[in-house]
Amino acid sequence: MTRPMPSAWWDDCAVSFAPGRSPAYNPPPAAVVVFAWRQGRFVLGRVPRGWCTPSGRLEPGETDLAAAYRETYEEVGATLAAVERLGVYELGSADGVSEVPAFVGIVAKLGAIPDGSESSGATEVAPRDVCGLYWRWDPLMAAMFRLAVEASNALERRVRGG
Repeated sequence: MTRPMPSAWWDDCAVSFAPGRSPAYNPPPAAVVVFAWRQGRFVLGRVPRGWCTPSGRLEPGETDLAAAYRETYEEVGATLAAVERLGVYELGSADGVSEVPAFVGIVAKLGAIPDGSESSGATEVAPRDVCGLYWRWDPLMAAMFRLAVEASNALERRVRGG
């Protein structure tokens, strides 16, 4: 049985997470988040707000899955071998509710961050060390990273055929 996820308050938004749920797409997702996994570590990008998972808004006509691949490459220079949906963040504010799908992705190749990226660097971090580096840490983020470790390990086993 899955433990309920904690909720959080980020800036002016009440945030919750629904594991396993797909976005309703009405309106389209606001953005995507990717927990990129490479050999037992998360790959984080250094963006203006600090170290975080690859994330960003969808481009016109882009699917959430395509955005997950693109954002991971743009922010940490990684090519993903496989991606799987974790669930959906729900952000509630005075403007309504927006949805942000979250994915786990297995990194096939880690290269240079492309020119024009908002990211100024990438690093690989063991799960136990993420809390000391991540730009915003709270019980929801702790639960998200625990969930991402489990999902990443399972996805990695499937990718490797084990």
